[in-house]
Amino acid sequence: MAGISYYIFFLVFGVLYADAIFRERSIYFKMWSGGVIGNIVLMSGIIPLALLLGFNKLSHILLAVFFVAGYFLLCKKPCLKFCKPNKYAMFTVLPIWILICALFCNHIMVKIPGGIASGQSTYSDLAMHMGFITSIAEHGVFPPEYNQLAGVKLSYPFLADSLSSSLYIFGTDLKAAILLPSFVMSGLVVCGFFALAKKMTGKNVTSVLAAVMFFFGGGFGFSYFLDKAKSNPNNFTRIFTDYYHTPTNFNEVNIRWSNAICDMIIPQRTTMAGWCVLLFALWLLIDALRSDKAQKYLLLGIIAGLMPMIHTHSFFALGIISATAFFAFLPGEKNKKAYIRNWIIYGASAMILALPQLSYWTFSQTIGNRNFLKLTFNWVNSDDPYLWFWLKNWGLVFVFIMPAVLCAKSENKKLFCGAALIFMIAELVLFQPNPYDNNKLFFVSYMLSVILVADYLCMIYNRLKAIRGTKFLSAVIVFFSIFSGVLTVGREYASGGEYKTFSDAEIKFAEFVKRNTHTTVFLTGNEHLNPISVLAGRRVYAGSELYVYFHGLGDELYRRYDEVQSIYTAQTAEEMRKLAEKTGAGIEYLYLSDTEKEKFGVSDEDFSGLERIYCNDGLSLYKLTE
Repeated sequence: MAGISYYIFFLVFGVLYADAIFRERSIYFKMWSGGVIGNIVLMSGIIPLALLLGFNKLSHILLAVFFVAGYFLLCKKPCLKFCKPNKYAMFTVLPIWILICALFCNHIMVKIPGGIASGQSTYSDLAMHMGFITSIAEHGVFPPEYNQLAGVKLSYPFLADSLSSSLYIFGTDLKAAILLPSFVMSGLVVCGFFALAKKMTGKNVTSVLAAVMFFFGGGFGFSYFLDKAKSNPNNFTRIFTDYYHTPTNFNEVNIRWSNAICDMIIPQRTTMAGWCVLLFALWLLIDALRSDKAQKYLLLGIIAGLMPMIHTHSFFALGIISATAFFAFLPGEKNKKAYIRNWIIYGASAMILALPQLSYWTFSQTIGNRNFLKLTFNWVNSDDPYLWFWLKNWGLVFVFIMPAVLCAKSENKKLFCGAALIFMIAELVLFQPNPYDNNKLFFVSYMLSVILVADYLCMIYNRLKAIRGTKFLSAVIVFFSIFSGVLTVGREYASGGEYKTFSDAEIKFAEFVKRNTHTTVFLTGNEHLNPISVLAGRRVYAGSELYVYFHGLGDELYRRYDEVQSIYTAQTAEEMRKLAEKTGAGIEYLYLSDTEKEKFGVSDEDFSGLERIYCNDGLSLYKLTE
């Protein structure tokens, strides 16, 4: 309960800060922006204190003290006044948010007979995030190490997970430490998208349509499942049964454009946290562009500067949009000197905060690493004509985007220049070993595109609504814009609790490891569902390539795999100890489960010379040190 109270404390004071910053805004706006501020402070504010004191309760208590002190020193008396809510926002945001929360509940550590399970989209990624959360909290060392590759600095954007670690160190159980921030941040994402659409278009109905098209978006992938469905119903029903055979994610037929809810928000915590901040930053950018107040640019710069280790892709996308906006809006500015001054304030404040993060974490891992920054073209499309690939993946958004841009108001045309540039860059450069991850950039372009398309469709409807059949045609357009996404969401909900992740025996074993071992290094196989690294938060010498390779560390990982193979298959206990000591990683324990037995062709008898400190339900733990 202490961890949950601690998190709520930051959300409440975030709203109070928002009240002081946005005095004239509604209470609902302040709740949204304050929720974002509270999350940002808890994620990024802990960095300097944790560097000095470690990631522990003391550093968190001091952060809370400083947060409160800053409010009373800088802020005015609260003026939180309740007002009538925007019914369009309420009846859009709440249903989408409730649906997302329901998906979280049946996808994260779902209790089933004999263990816990996940849904389709969380079967892979969730274990990595759980491991980061437990490892950061259990070790308390800052900057954190990679728990899947002991001794290597964790340069993956980890602040969304460290937020859950903050709850975890105060005694919140792992499931609640994951779920509560997920509930809050997903709600902030939905609110943020509606707020951004309203800011760009000024229209409630357009914002509703844009939100529906974005969160239930998908292209024409449904057609592959309707094909011959009358003669073979299984071709359609397999959407709800097969693993990743959905209308928005079906690689076999080159459907690669994912659904925002099922493939980005639910499984990808860093993307969810990144969007939470990015949407707020884009709103601030538009607000600053409509004003000449330096304070607005300063606030935008501070928010942007805290983004890199929350979500690097969102930070990069914001930078592209900001750079293009600077040049696009410059010619129309009457007071160019003040305009340039404000942008210097924005850029300087952002870089002062961002550069230390980028230099220490991002650049140190990517620069000189052959697995990053590769020139390419046509993203992941290798089979379809270029335009057809994007047409069937983006669907009607791709059909209408050009007329939508041409008919958009001048300000939105200028903002879209940034979205177009993001699209072009993501088509020409792969920024990480996994090409799929470029969609974290494409999705930002898609966000702005959907808003403009929704605005265009509403404009056309208003002009033609007197004509008979317009309402029916409009319903058809909306239906085909979201049909693939709705089917995907249905499949995702049906998959809840379907994929077993950890057995009761593994959970029991992980509790033993937490109670009886120090934060040392373990030797294990490369199974991504590893109770030692995921549930116990301990570091393993060489973990799953599912994560490590796609984070650009494949060369080191495969080198270590050879050493792991040698230790497991050594002839004597003494030879095992010598080989483990030779790695210089401080390996103290060796784990043996069915995975290791099958992979290395060994059994418990092969380790009889080592002290066995745990043996139950086919799981064994041996001590490698004497």
